[in-house]
Amino acid sequence: MTMVLPGKTVCLGTILLLGLAACAPPRRPSSPPRPASVAAAPEQRVFVRIDAESSTTKLVEEREDHDVPVCAAPCNRVIAVRKDAWYHVEAFAARPTRSFDLYSPQDPVVWLDVKTTRQSTYDTLYRVFLGTMIAGGALMLTGVIGAPFAEEKGAQTAFAAAGFTGLLLLLPVSAVLGGVSSAYSTSNVTFKDPRTRPDLREKIR
Repeated sequence: MTMVLPGKTVCLGTILLLGLAACAPPRRPSSPPRPASVAAAPEQRVFVRIDAESSTTKLVEEREDHDVPVCAAPCNRVIAVRKDAWYHVEAFAARPTRSFDLYSPQDPVVWLDVKTTRQSTYDTLYRVFLGTMIAGGALMLTGVIGAPFAEEKGAQTAFAAAGFTGLLLLLPVSAVLGGVSSAYSTSNVTFKDPRTRPDLREKIR
């Protein structure tokens, strides 16, 4: 439908479209493009062999949220290793070892020899600690309590000597206790050359 104005011919449909366009809400600006995702760290498949004295020994991958066990002794399997991943070895009642990485494209076989201080060593040191503390405490109390009540000079000297001996026995208690805590639950990891074993040598590409 058209209408005639002086000197112009206007289409009503055109007017209607222009009106709707003017009343339409403005278009939202397009959202900026999302940044490209960070490329994942390179990954390698590594054959891991763990020789350990404790059956509770395990290889653990360190992560930000929580650590993840990846292989338990005796370990003879292939695991996926990321370039930026760090690992340590844990055992029951043992402190974790130092952290290390396993990513090495030139050497896809890892042979770990883990030695943990035996329980017998801990038991021996703990008995020494208890014996030293009991004997030293008893001698020191004997000297402290007996010396003031001793009438003879010789007896006073004997009690004083007993107290002094007890004090000497108690002094190394802290050192013995520190030795117990350091000797107990200690694991050492040795990276051995897999080329020295025929069964592992075959796995090296």
